Amino acid sequence: MKVRLVLLACSALVSAHGTAAMAQAAQGEEASGLGEILVTARRTEESLQDVPVAVTGYDSAQLEALDINGFGDIGKTVPNLDVQRQFGSASAPQYYLRGVSTGTLKFEADAGIGLYIDGIYLGRPAGTAFDLADIERVEVLRGPQGTLFGRNSTGGAINFVTAAPSGELGVKASGTVGNYDRYKGQVTVNLPAFGPFSARVSYLHDQNRGYVKNLTPGRTFTFAAPFGTIKSAKTFGAENTDAFAVAVRLDLDAFKADYKFDYTDKVSTQLGQQLLGYDPGFAAGVGNPPFYTGAPGTFVPATTVRQKALALDFTSPSHLKIQGHSLTLAFDVNEAITLKSISGYRKLDEFVGGNDIDGGAYLFSIGGPALPFTNISSVQDRHQKQFTQEVQLLGNAGGLDWVLGGFYFKETGRDNNPVFIGALFPTGVTIVPVTTATSGNTINIFGVPSDYLAGSDASVRNRSVAGYAHLGYKADAFELAGGVRYSKDNRQETIRAAGLVPTFLPGGTYKASSDHWDFDATATYIANKDVRAYLRFATGYLSGGVLGGTVFKPETVKSYEAGVKADLLDNALRINAAYFMSRRSNVQTIGFSAASGTFLFSSPKGKENGFEIELTAKPSDNFSFNASYGYLKQRLSDDPVNGPVNSLAPKNTVSVGAQFDSNHFSNDSYVQFRVDGFLKDKRLSDPIRNAATANLTTLPSRFDINARVSLVDLPLGGTKVKVSAWVQNLTNNHELEFARNLTTNVIGTFQVPRTFGLDLGFQF
Repeated sequence: MKVRLVLLACSALVSAHGTAAMAQAAQGEEASGLGEILVTARRTEESLQDVPVAVTGYDSAQLEALDINGFGDIGKTVPNLDVQRQFGSASAPQYYLRGVSTGTLKFEADAGIGLYIDGIYLGRPAGTAFDLADIERVEVLRGPQGTLFGRNSTGGAINFVTAAPSGELGVKASGTVGNYDRYKGQVTVNLPAFGPFSARVSYLHDQNRGYVKNLTPGRTFTFAAPFGTIKSAKTFGAENTDAFAVAVRLDLDAFKADYKFDYTDKVSTQLGQQLLGYDPGFAAGVGNPPFYTGAPGTFVPATTVRQKALALDFTSPSHLKIQGHSLTLAFDVNEAITLKSISGYRKLDEFVGGNDIDGGAYLFSIGGPALPFTNISSVQDRHQKQFTQEVQLLGNAGGLDWVLGGFYFKETGRDNNPVFIGALFPTGVTIVPVTTATSGNTINIFGVPSDYLAGSDASVRNRSVAGYAHLGYKADAFELAGGVRYSKDNRQETIRAAGLVPTFLPGGTYKASSDHWDFDATATYIANKDVRAYLRFATGYLSGGVLGGTVFKPETVKSYEAGVKADLLDNALRINAAYFMSRRSNVQTIGFSAASGTFLFSSPKGKENGFEIELTAKPSDNFSFNASYGYLKQRLSDDPVNGPVNSLAPKNTVSVGAQFDSNHFSNDSYVQFRVDGFLKDKRLSDPIRNAATANLTTLPSRFDINARVSLVDLPLGGTKVKVSAWVQNLTNNHELEFARNLTTNVIGTFQVPRTFGLDLGFQF
């Protein structure tokens, strides 16, 4: 019902303002029309409306209006895209794009959505919850992008493009203050060109104190290396981020070199794992033990109502450091041929710290003094490095455009992640996780033989090489395009501790390899310069690998898409729509249980059908409107070993937004008002089907509203100033954001409550 009401409201508003636009035209008033958005969906810069694929693009003005600062913010207006904060890491957003997920924290398994910064592939989406200091535009490509963007893009690709230097002296600065002690500052300096050199430097700081209080702050646990000492956080949802960006360009006309560097140092805490309930099978099996009552004054009973305070004595802040380097070289051989090289190096270091997964603080005694007890918790230390090299030869001749390319990817990583199940921690000594009967000093009252039974200490070495070609032919009334790509993957896992290793089995090194051919073909009918329709067939490939010593097959997809892109009413109305069908094989879904830890579902088949529509209208210079709707029907077949698998993507996603700019005042300033609404349909949050706890792991539908009012271009001291008052989650929704049944407790995190504040910015 909510979806229908929102769509009816969208239709009515568009119709009304469309009529107003035609009336204004009849009176001789000329609307300025919609601006062009550039994307690189076909690895070369072109207009979004000319690309025969479902793609959403944001320019810098839209990014500012929607408050998009990084990967975690982009799920607001893109149809069939959902972004969630999950538990396990404060830096691990989970993405769903047309039903394909990036839900794994494991280095051994990849994700089906390709994430890019400046054309550099990010091998680990688990480290993308960071702000970029200087974003110029974002593009979200929906559907398989297997030929031009390669493996691991069965659901689509998301590309962030940071700003290049302008070569002219300029400064842009902004600051934010808000509730929950929100403070943000950002400054960008463009330096004047020095001969063929130009440079741009940006800095960002963003912090808040968190949204949920910890009833057990400051409790300290000292672990053996590499973990060290952890201290339980004061609040949950807190962030303290420093980010830098540097861009340097060498421009010699026929030869250009762009070097970009980004660095993020982020200390943050998770939103707070709240205890929602218990798995009846577990509670009955252990007789609902007395430790569920907890220590006096520290335990919050199980409830599905969001709590403002939780007792998590083991959840500590996470410290994430990310750095990235990219070097793009482009040489124009002649007017028709360009040779390009894209080199990238990225590094991720994250000490996740303690993760109090069970949702409560407990003390337990077995005859002596009471010791800190954890039903289920973990500590984690992660490190990853990657190098990528891509070469391209781009050309055009007459109506032909073509790209030839080669790609190389190398990754190393280590993840040390013991999971404590029913463990008592000794006090006054260094805590050593148990790996065998004669090692470690934690005490287990559930009879679990190792603190790595559900966790792991493993390293990976992954390599991938690929070659691809894409050819397009353009005529006045039609366009034909097609591509092919060959990918080869070699993956290696070294296990030091995981499952029964080394308690009963020796550790070892396990290898897996896979390869795949991908294809795409597109036919576009060009009715006129403003209207075109297309048919597209594309395949995709999510690399296989090895997890816990078990080899798993690659996931493959075949996709069929029909779409239309139209600029109407003298460029005052833009409608982009697409219908798609996807058929996947060996669908990879990550699950977790206390008995087996992280494991891989492998559904033999997966089916996705759906459609998407994006509408943008600018009936006058003063008013603009946007709306999007995505519908997804997904079905995953049962895993022959692990049983039924739940679909976790929402069936309906809706966004609506409107912006009004007043007439200019005598000093050339004006007032701008913007409101945006975002709907997420009811959806499941746990891939493991369990009828007894399904009510606890079902996320309700919700409609969030953001609003902003600004005084723009106020002249002050020789510069232009912008002052804004804003509010996010205007109605203060408190809905469940993420939930999982851990086969012991059922825990969940809730969305960020209402936040509001003031922005002040200027540039000269």
